[in-house]
Amino acid sequence: MYSDKHSFIRPLPVNTALDVIGDVHGEWEALQQLLHFLGYNESGQHKHGRKLVFVGDLCDRGPDSPAVLDWVTNAVAAENAFTIIGNHELNLLINDPKDGSGWYFDNRPQDEARFAPWQHYSKTKRSQLQETLSQWPLILQRDDLRIVHAAWLPDSINKLFQCSETSLVKQYHYWEDRFSDDFRQTEWYEPYMQEKQQLDAELQNEHYPMTFQPGVAHYDLLRSCHNPIRALTSGIQAITQQPFYINGRWRFTVRKPWWQQYNDPVAVIIGHYWRSWYGTGVAEHRKELFQEPPTHWLGKQQQVYCVDFSIGARWRERKKAITPANSQMHLAALRWPEKLIMLNNGKYYSSKRSH
Repeated sequence: MYSDKHSFIRPLPVNTALDVIGDVHGEWEALQQLLHFLGYNESGQHKHGRKLVFVGDLCDRGPDSPAVLDWVTNAVAAENAFTIIGNHELNLLINDPKDGSGWYFDNRPQDEARFAPWQHYSKTKRSQLQETLSQWPLILQRDDLRIVHAAWLPDSINKLFQCSETSLVKQYHYWEDRFSDDFRQTEWYEPYMQEKQQLDAELQNEHYPMTFQPGVAHYDLLRSCHNPIRALTSGIQAITQQPFYINGRWRFTVRKPWWQQYNDPVAVIIGHYWRSWYGTGVAEHRKELFQEPPTHWLGKQQQVYCVDFSIGARWRERKKAITPANSQMHLAALRWPEKLIMLNNGKYYSSKRSH
């Protein structure tokens, strides 16, 4: 195990049953449903002493990110729950507005048009939220289990120890500055700058007939693994020759299934990757990620489980007047050590390994 003394890595309680909940994305009603079926009361207590673990991405896109964040913050303070930072919480910390964050950041009319109605976060509470999020770790672990938002990457974890900066935000910016300096020395810097200059507006225009841009592609590829905080919360990338548009800009890299190279005997639970429970509606650029059924563990050793079942896309269903009862998107929990999957509709399944 990595040292729990590092502020970005914290221990999970030993000899305690856990319920690990996937990305919530502001879906407060679904979270309440799931907590009920898991047997937790309004403050997050369980009569059998179980504890909740959240894999990050509590916020953005959904109708009530403030309620989700406030509830989890209180449950953590009461020692009923544990949570880690996801890439969406990281965006709040580094003041980087992204698609679906208009509930928190001002002047995002494009978000209001897509995601509203939703609850906005009070300006008077934002500094306290920033302080709270800055204290959350990147990793939770114990001898039999590892929790990280997107990717368990030993090289990235070791990088955290190379920088003496203990502030999450300051260390993030340290690695971003290092990347900027290093990227300037690569063969891709000049092509990248040319492409950005020529296509700056077009890179954000969904209707532009975009072609492959090698400079931007290599910028995104190298950036994905250079900053350890970015790598652990967003995963690493691979180049694709087929550009696709998502979350406000054209992309030339796809998420890489790092679990195919994970050989450790310790189980890892992640979120982030928009798994589909029904195998339908999967975007073309995500189809290579999951070849396994939704109940199955991932990787050569079958030791990685993704518990994110795309509840963050439920806003699209609301636009089509699809009711929660008919939703294709779920909030899920993996019960540990039982390895049972509980959905927010109350149905549960055994997780499976192919071998």
